[in-house]
Amino acid sequence: MRESMKGFSLYIPGIIFIILGLLVVLFPMLLVGLFSAILILLGIAGISLGHRLRRTQRHTGSTMDREYVGPATAGWGQRIFVHRRW
Repeated sequence: MRESMKGFSLYIPGIIFIILGLLVVLFPMLLVGLFSAILILLGIAGISLGHRLRRTQRHTGSTMDREYVGPATAGWGQRIFVHRRW
């Protein structure tokens, strides 16, 4: 029983597209709704991608702070603090 359902599941996307095509033929106004839904989803994806890129660019700046210890240790006497941002 499981093997027959697993083999049938590969046909489900094709069946869904055939049903959507028949619905568009029967009700042409659905095409406008489907097209506008695709454009809205692409817009949301673009905004989300832009937000993620902006956030990574903002946090990829200098993540090391140097602290000068004193005049006796000039050159090699600096403490380096590395900040990890997740």
